[in-house]
Amino acid sequence: MMIKRLQGALALLSVLWTTACGGQVVSGSTPTPASLAVILPSSTARATFSPQMLTPIPTNTPAPTPTPVVHIVQPGDTLLGIALQYGVTLDALQQINGVLRPETLQIGQQIIIPIGELSASNAGGEGQFLLPTPAPAAVVITNTARYLTPVGSLWVLGEVYNPTGEPIENVQVRVGLMDEGGREIASDLTFTVLDFVPATGRSPFGVLFTEPPQGVAGFQAIIVRAEPSYNNANRYAQLQVTAAQIEQAGAGYRVTGTATNSGAWNAVDARITVTVYDAEHRVTGYRHVSLPDEQFTVGATAQFDVTVAPDPSAPDVADFAAVVQARSQ
Repeated sequence: MMIKRLQGALALLSVLWTTACGGQVVSGSTPTPASLAVILPSSTARATFSPQMLTPIPTNTPAPTPTPVVHIVQPGDTLLGIALQYGVTLDALQQINGVLRPETLQIGQQIIIPIGELSASNAGGEGQFLLPTPAPAAVVITNTARYLTPVGSLWVLGEVYNPTGEPIENVQVRVGLMDEGGREIASDLTFTVLDFVPATGRSPFGVLFTEPPQGVAGFQAIIVRAEPSYNNANRYAQLQVTAAQIEQAGAGYRVTGTATNSGAWNAVDARITVTVYDAEHRVTGYRHVSLPDEQFTVGATAQFDVTVAPDPSAPDVADFAAVVQARSQ
């Protein structure tokens, strides 16, 4: 009995060995795995804030103010008589109209009467009369940028462009700092650097917030004042800048050139304004300095040499502009 069981086991081993040596592989079907799919949870929309554009949307509708007071010279009028008629001083009358001379007063000439307040907040630091104006001229704010200084103060720089065919003056800009919700958290007013902005001309402006509030995310700048420059040709000398060149000088840029009095009047208080721009033509700095000559006679020329330091965060200057202005004498 034992021998039969042993013979059966040997026969089974022989069958298994033969199958294995024959190389036959028996395999069942391999199931095809299901396609892998990544199901992302539906996103929840979050409130986002679009920061203020570096160049604010131009506005041509500043707050309106009353009509300016302009006196038309009549036969027999004198400067003293006009001043007494309106209750102003001769000095105020001459300051706002240029240096008027009694012997050159002409019938039909327009004389601006300085009704308003004397403001010392203009860019030059000298007082200038703020006159009541009609709806301000259609000027545009452009090339603006915001810079944070190493000491934590904040500059907003830009320029005003005058697309009209007439010069404008007393151009005042209001700059507001905005938080992420678009709310204004600080503001200030400034005048353009140039006394007047010529037709199709530009003038820089700048507002420094020495202690800006926390959470500043953007800014906006709007025109609040812009008046027609009456008798501009008589009040301001016709000066030109020629041969202007720029070169880097350390951390700043040196601008040189020649200013020429090409008008019919001698000039006083001549000043040169140099503006520098980055590659996107945003204002990165400006400087406003007086020319050395007290009197700039007709046909005279004067050399200028001005160094401008652009904002440290935008040190590379791609373009510049130089403008000279002076009052007629």
